[in-house]
Amino acid sequence: MVDKPGTGRPGAAGEPERSIGELVTDATDNLSRIVKLEIKLAKLEAKADATRIGKSIGEFGVAAVILHLVAILFSITAGFFLAEVFGWRYWTSFLTVTGFYLLIALIFALVAIINLRRRQGLARTMVTTSRLMAILRGEIRPPKGGSGATAVSEAGATAVTGATAVSEAGSTTPSNS
Repeated sequence: MVDKPGTGRPGAAGEPERSIGELVTDATDNLSRIVKLEIKLAKLEAKADATRIGKSIGEFGVAAVILHLVAILFSITAGFFLAEVFGWRYWTSFLTVTGFYLLIALIFALVAIINLRRRQGLARTMVTTSRLMAILRGEIRPPKGGSGATAVSEAGATAVTGATAVSEAGSTTPSNS
């Protein structure tokens, strides 16, 4: 019993053998159809995921609005609580609650500033880009399977970070910078 690729049904036992050209055509047709179906499936899954993500973002937005209202109501409750328990005037108790929120905001701002100052930027990218530019200008030879680059200098040994410098005499010296 011979299968006919692409038709989805087995061939009859008495059919003649198919040529290589027909088999290749069927194989490429089947492969093309599989790729098209996989792309269609990926698009459908991506659309479903995007819909779910959109709904989730909307739900988070609603939760944020409700939590904001809760924070406002809690602030009012805390102000009345301070006025009732400590016998303060209402403006004093509400000013205390406002000061508390300002203190929390200040702490978050300071933490954010500290985190921003700790950032390193694109340090690795700057190093690799500068090495690539030096290679393109001919100042550094690309590594031959090693991790560093090799610098070639006309006036002697040139210090290149993580590289081996080559002087005019041809001797190699590892750089220290």
